[in-house]
Amino acid sequence: MKSLSKLLIIAIILRLLVSGLMFHPDIKTIAFQTSFLKKGVINIYPYLINNRISLPLKEEFVYFPLTYFVIGGYQAIITPILGNNFNNWLTDAGANSVVNNPNIIRYLILLKLPLLFMDIFIAFLLLSFFKRKEDGEKAFTLWLFNPFTIILIYAFSNIDIYAVLLTVIAFLYIKREKLLTASVFLGLAIAFKLYPLLFVPFLFLKAKDIKEKVLSVVIPISIFLFTVIPFWSQAFVNSALLSGLSTRIFSPNFTIGFGESIILGLLLLSVLFVFAWMYEKNIRLFKYFVVLLLILFSFSHFHISWLLWIAPFLVILVVQKPTLSWPIFLWSVLAMSIPLFYADRAMTISLFRIYSTWYDLLPTPFLVIQKFYDPLGVQSMIHSVLAGLSIVISFNLLKHD
Repeated sequence: MKSLSKLLIIAIILRLLVSGLMFHPDIKTIAFQTSFLKKGVINIYPYLINNRISLPLKEEFVYFPLTYFVIGGYQAIITPILGNNFNNWLTDAGANSVVNNPNIIRYLILLKLPLLFMDIFIAFLLLSFFKRKEDGEKAFTLWLFNPFTIILIYAFSNIDIYAVLLTVIAFLYIKREKLLTASVFLGLAIAFKLYPLLFVPFLFLKAKDIKEKVLSVVIPISIFLFTVIPFWSQAFVNSALLSGLSTRIFSPNFTIGFGESIILGLLLLSVLFVFAWMYEKNIRLFKYFVVLLLILFSFSHFHISWLLWIAPFLVILVVQKPTLSWPIFLWSVLAMSIPLFYADRAMTISLFRIYSTWYDLLPTPFLVIQKFYDPLGVQSMIHSVLAGLSIVISFNLLKHD
């Protein structure tokens, strides 16, 4: 146990360093938007749209209400620690507002601190997941010291971790055959991010009788609706519910004529569901959750923050099936590399911009590749290999119990 404590201390120090030394603009945008809670704004969606002209940052709030209240509430609590200049920094939309700011490291660490608590919580959940102590400690260490999750959470200020934590808790209750408790946590996860809704049909299949099946669907959907209906408006629908990030899963399709098309991701998810329904007597939800997410990443233009959704499951899978370690590692490398080739400076060069504006002179990987080859073609090739690996891993999971 002493060795785990030492590992934990090292892991926390490492995370604090990355938190304070890497900046993605989303952290400032989200902090600015959620700062209106301490000013008395309850419904952020129409407020941002109605006051867009006068606001320094024009983006809409693309997250659900629970995210607004949790992050906004935390910011209200730590306002005295952030200092008097924090609000001035939030409202400064200038390109150089983060460069040479004497408080920037303190701001970044404090704003990312909740992510650290969620992250460590997940590590302990993974520790308790396995019956064998050695397996639990391996998962604990792998979660804390793999570079992928550290970059995803602390470099990109990934607030999807709230939904990820709740999803992992839900899965632990599924493992204990407490499906209704799991459905409560899945509902809370959906209230932060929509993707756990995809797990609900498989929870329905897992349920033992009609009552449990109905409740396993009604509970999570009711929790989600309870948290969003008070804020339901055209502004909410356009900003959060139907934002590009929420609907990308429906983007890849092929036309069948007369304006109609087949949505590839939805097609494959339907096949997966029907396969589980027809051929699984005692459905193992873990493998279906993993395959479902592999399909999602293989056939959609995903945001890099989404990769955190599958990270805890991949850690579990590596411990359970060591033979898949290298395919999963390669899959992770490819998945992380695809967004780095987007024509977006915030994905690469701008992460280090807090030190100097000289970073503005450096070309992005997209621009470098563009001098020799089509960067979109490179992305397509990498994504194709990623999809191939996903098929192999999925086949391995579905073939073996």
